[in-house]
Amino acid sequence: MPSDDEHAPEPPAKKLKTGSADSEEEDEKKMNALEKNDSGEQFLKLGAKKRLTVRTFKSMVLIDIREFYEKGEKMLPGKKGISLTLDQYKAVRESMVDGTIDAAIKNLQEDD
Repeated sequence: MPSDDEHAPEPPAKKLKTGSADSEEEDEKKMNALEKNDSGEQFLKLGAKKRLTVRTFKSMVLIDIREFYEKGEKMLPGKKGISLTLDQYKAVRESMVDGTIDAAIKNLQEDD
């Protein structure tokens, strides 16, 4: 007489994790993590030489999106970039959240 174990369904095979999915998630977390520069300002790396920095200038909070260049071992801000006031940043953020910017991008992609 067969035992109950012989008729029991086999558990589903476990999926093997590929290193690429895990490393992509880790890279994304690193990309999205805020860091601090030498001045104590928080910044987000947007690429190898681009950053979004939250800083103050003349008692105003600014969101600074700028290209950086290397000088020795330091990364220094370049001339190319823009500093948004909080009101300007909120307008951009709202347009992103409500889908306005995504819709504009989609329209451009459909035209191509």
